[in-house]
Amino acid sequence: MFPEARFDEPMSRHTSFRIGGPADAYIEVEHWTDLKRIHALAGRADLPLFFLGGGSNLLVLDGGIRGLVLRLRGAFEAIDPLGENGVWVGAGTRVEHLVRWCVFRGLAGAEPLTGIPGTIGGALVMNAGARESGIGGLVRRVEVFEPAGLESARIPRSRLRFGYRSSSLGERLILGAALKLKPGNKVDIIERVQEYRRRRRETQPYQAFTVGSTFKNPPGRFAGKLIQEAGLKGARVGGARVSAVHANFIENTGGAQASDVLSLVDAVRGAVRARSGVELELEMQVVGEYLR
Repeated sequence: MFPEARFDEPMSRHTSFRIGGPADAYIEVEHWTDLKRIHALAGRADLPLFFLGGGSNLLVLDGGIRGLVLRLRGAFEAIDPLGENGVWVGAGTRVEHLVRWCVFRGLAGAEPLTGIPGTIGGALVMNAGARESGIGGLVRRVEVFEPAGLESARIPRSRLRFGYRSSSLGERLILGAALKLKPGNKVDIIERVQEYRRRRRETQPYQAFTVGSTFKNPPGRFAGKLIQEAGLKGARVGGARVSAVHANFIENTGGAQASDVLSLVDAVRGAVRARSGVELELEMQVVGEYLR
């Protein structure tokens, strides 16, 4: 029996932005065998597949997503210790869950991930982390899904590339990763976690509905500062607003549509380009179809 599918499921229920039209079908996959069966079925029926992480860093367009939207849960949310201070973490695991797991066991290295929304799979693809470090620095190997043979494959660290909010993983479906940590004093680890959390709460609109940072920081510059200098802090289109706390965050103040966000993105880009000559690049991913 296949996992239960929810038809015409609003993606606004599954994104940190609380924005997004309906998916044709939404399925939460908890087991490896179900993933293989669903992928094979979708291939035979020529159904598009979209794999949803934690729904952060994601703007789903108002027309929704065609085909199947899959979310990895259950066995894909496991965290298991490995030898030599390593940890295996499933792609569906919430990043904050991993941080708490490491704190409890006195393992250091994951503290810069504190406060990052979303799941490990998405964090690996975009090399999420604090300004000075990303999750890529912890990676030993990554396990991915190989659609051709309906099997999994391990990619060693030597074949992976991690950069600023980017990686060589591209569009591959990540199943999990082995991370390398180090033993530490639990009190010191807790203090660092609390400091990262304090810094994020003081500088980011953590209680608002956002995707996190909207734009990547240009080389040697800060997107939020460029947007603020262009006079766009607090600017709004419909229910979307440039945050008054941090200008590189766009907030859904209530009832915002994806079209509002994209109009505001265009306005911000144009104002920054006109003032500083910098072309801002989106950090958030935009998926789905426009409303017809």
